[in-house]
Amino acid sequence: MKRSELYALVWQTPLRHLGPNLGLSDVGLSKLCRRYNIPVPPVGYWTRLAAGKICVQAPLPPSDVDHEIHLPEKDTTAARSSDATRIQQVQQAFSRARDAVVLQPIDVPPSLDHCHPLVAKTARFFQSIERDEAKLAVQAEEARRLRKPFFGGMSSHRMTTGRYVAGSGCLRITATLAHIDWILRFHEALIRGLIAGGCQVVAGRGDASNTVEIRRAGGAIRLNFSEQVEKIAQPRRQDFLFHRDEYKPLDSYKLKLERDWHVIARQWTGSREQLEQQLPEITRALIAFPEAEALRSKLLAEETAIRRKQEREAAQAHNIAMAAEQAHAQRREARANQLPRAVAVGQSLATYHSALDVLSRLEGIAGDQPEDDALRAWIALVRSSLKDPVHELADALRAEAAQPERPLWWPA
Repeated sequence: MKRSELYALVWQTPLRHLGPNLGLSDVGLSKLCRRYNIPVPPVGYWTRLAAGKICVQAPLPPSDVDHEIHLPEKDTTAARSSDATRIQQVQQAFSRARDAVVLQPIDVPPSLDHCHPLVAKTARFFQSIERDEAKLAVQAEEARRLRKPFFGGMSSHRMTTGRYVAGSGCLRITATLAHIDWILRFHEALIRGLIAGGCQVVAGRGDASNTVEIRRAGGAIRLNFSEQVEKIAQPRRQDFLFHRDEYKPLDSYKLKLERDWHVIARQWTGSREQLEQQLPEITRALIAFPEAEALRSKLLAEETAIRRKQEREAAQAHNIAMAAEQAHAQRREARANQLPRAVAVGQSLATYHSALDVLSRLEGIAGDQPEDDALRAWIALVRSSLKDPVHELADALRAEAAQPERPLWWPA
């Protein structure tokens, strides 16, 4: 709308009522007015006006251009409001679930004896990497001693920036071998706390992204742990056919909690000592998150169902409107065609009377003589096939009106 139009509106309706009608809050509308130098009623203006007192309206400061002001679409505003309400409900559910968690003391175990199957499988995965790395180191040293090129510089395991990515069916861990023992023991403590809190920790089935889910109260969320590293600058070795960059592991880790499509719900970062200190808080949050995630999924499903219903109703209304418009168009066309129809009958009527005139004159010519039998036969033939077009039109109109549905030319 124009700047002058918005100015007129804000002096007709209080901002707290006008804002929602325009897709804004009262604060948002006030900011919009300040941006375009539109004065708004001062505090107490509407109260004094309701009391019958004289209130002076501030004039609109002049401007070279009556600016166009773009207001948000109502659908977008409703979506933002719905998102805010859903987020608030999920946060409240998470807070209640977290506060209700009662934890026993959680300590990182000194060893991996009798550990969880997921931890044990992940440990075997990294142990196989250690054996392969040791074998490669021996081969590299032997090649260096013999001054031969070494062809085993590339690891057969999946890596990213110097860290190994655990395989399918393992915990989702991306780390070097330097601190893997502590990382696994940290996960063992975490999983013990989660199971004690009523959670299931389940590895994904045949998932290339190596998903590990934490399930509880009908909801599920994913765990992702990574070790932070720093690249080491070094010259390229001539005796290695495949060059592999070297990375230095840092005493810094990142634990991420993900939901659908790898959206990060929450994450914790810090050193080994910091993460151990945060372990009770992390465990409590991981126990509470699936319940909140279940509520979020339910609310999203309800919103999707409502939106689809609205879309179906809108499509149905559109189809009805289109059908009505088509019916109106057909009715207009049918009504418009009645005049040409009458004109055509009028033309046929002139032809009909001309034919009658011809027949009358032939009848006057024909006598009682036998040679006039041909005239009389022809006249009888033509007269039997000659029909009054007006009578035909009347019969057609009666037949159309007798149908179960009125003809399209019928008055609405």
